[in-house]
Amino acid sequence: MRNIVKKSLLPVLWLISLSSLAQKKPQVDTAVDSRFYKFAGNVRVDIRHATPAQLEMIASKERLTSIANERFLFSVGENLYPTTLTLAVRFQKNTGAVIYEGNEWFWGETGYLRRYLIDGKSDIEFVDVKITPQNAHNYRYHVVVNDEKEIVGWTTPDQFKTSSDGKATFAYLGNYKLQPNGYLKIEMYNINNYKEKDAMIIDWRELKALSFRSTIDYRTKYWGTTILSAYLDLDKKDKQVNFLETENLNDVRFRLGDSLVRIGFFSSRLPTPYNYQIRLKRTIGNKTENIELGEHSGTYLLYKEFWNKAGLYEITFTPKLVTPGGNHINYLAAKARSFKFTVLPSLTKGKWYSNKELGLIGLIWSAFVGAVVGSLMVWLKNKSKKKILKEQQQKDLAKIQLATVRSQLNPHFMFNALSGIQSLMNQNKSDEVNHYLGKFARLTRNVLDQPDLISLAEEKLLLEDYLQMEQLRFGFKYQFHISQDLNMDNIEIPSMLLQPFVENAIKHGDKGDQLEIEVFFIRKGEDLILKITDNGVGFDPEKNYEGLGLQLSRNRISLLNTIYNSTPLILTMTSGSNQTEIKITLTQWL
Repeated sequence: MRNIVKKSLLPVLWLISLSSLAQKKPQVDTAVDSRFYKFAGNVRVDIRHATPAQLEMIASKERLTSIANERFLFSVGENLYPTTLTLAVRFQKNTGAVIYEGNEWFWGETGYLRRYLIDGKSDIEFVDVKITPQNAHNYRYHVVVNDEKEIVGWTTPDQFKTSSDGKATFAYLGNYKLQPNGYLKIEMYNINNYKEKDAMIIDWRELKALSFRSTIDYRTKYWGTTILSAYLDLDKKDKQVNFLETENLNDVRFRLGDSLVRIGFFSSRLPTPYNYQIRLKRTIGNKTENIELGEHSGTYLLYKEFWNKAGLYEITFTPKLVTPGGNHINYLAAKARSFKFTVLPSLTKGKWYSNKELGLIGLIWSAFVGAVVGSLMVWLKNKSKKKILKEQQQKDLAKIQLATVRSQLNPHFMFNALSGIQSLMNQNKSDEVNHYLGKFARLTRNVLDQPDLISLAEEKLLLEDYLQMEQLRFGFKYQFHISQDLNMDNIEIPSMLLQPFVENAIKHGDKGDQLEIEVFFIRKGEDLILKITDNGVGFDPEKNYEGLGLQLSRNRISLLNTIYNSTPLILTMTSGSNQTEIKITLTQWL
């Protein structure tokens, strides 16, 4: 019986023994002990070996993070370094209000400072993240409503709060009720160093559609290069011009004429606290186009190149609002403001004068009939010189600005090309790298040495070099189509005009080796049409895109139109799911 008991206990004793050994076996923790690793700025350091400066920055970041966790809006990263942007704001919870970043406002030598817009009803609280009980005696702040009424005079901060986690104490500058359809400004400065100062505006004013007056600008031979203006929001009974045909202010109409220059839209609220996205819709014959014109925050001038043909036009200004940190962009379609106008064909080409102006010119001419012919010729000659000099100065200024845009495009092109070289090197494709470098060297030399105008043949050669260079990386297909009646060697255009658009098709077509790009050089009457099509994924022409190459190219075309105002360049972009077309029409170029 005893032997049977011993045998039955053996398995149990064996399991207990194994369990005991397992408990005695040391446990190895292979994970990194993160308690000792912190970020000092952008550098991860071991606090056991950190410098005093790094430890101070780590402590500062933890303090600022504690304040930010209390829902106060400010930049933790900026405040890790010497900065004057130390004010922070917190908005009342559960009100349904939406908070936006407004356009920055100018505040003396400090520059442009922060503005927040509140769409709804919300009270606010101000704090300063760098003022403590120890240094508060050095600071003063005050609060003003609508730049009219001071509701808190210059005061030394004397209230302080501690974060929920107990790690940070900071100056509390008060809770403030909303200001219906008004705004509130807080200003703070160091009495021992006035350069250390900060300010902020909180704006409760209603988000509104753009309010503006519209004018059309024109020239007359009598006034030389002086630009005159006529209001478009008045009918033709109130005008002393011969091109206005508006009978009803709901249907603005005017006739084309050589004298017309541009249409101006002048905001009644300057500066506007947020930007407006601008789109132009034009219907000429049976064709309707939508053109992106960027955005603005004040006066906008729509030059004749965009409405130089008879048709129906509509320009729309839509508020563009950004949430704090730039995380979301909202276009308030309900607050959009549109202006429609009809452009009628010209009745008489070259008719620059109204009847009143013709009568005035006749009187002046009669008064000068008896004058000495020689003196008159000298006067006309001097006037002509001044006119030519002023026009030349305007063109020279445009050329300087154009050179600036080109100087921005060249580094943009080189940076992208060098990124391509780096990509090939990372893939250990040494043969492709050598081939790429050869193309890049020749292309770079041509880009830097090229004059403002080059022949179509040279433009095609530059594009081929670029396409072959990028083809090494992406494997797409391309093809050129050229009208047979184009003399490629004798027709000149602005250099590298198409390259940024070809680059955009390659970088954003998102089709890999299935991408197909076609480049067209077309003659249509006296117009030269340069066109690029691709079968990429496309984009929405109604949306804003902030690619540097495209934005600089738009600016360049706008400046070129200042120089070649009699033969403007027109850029149009259309895109679908499998077809994108970029077209530049050089009017009356041939």
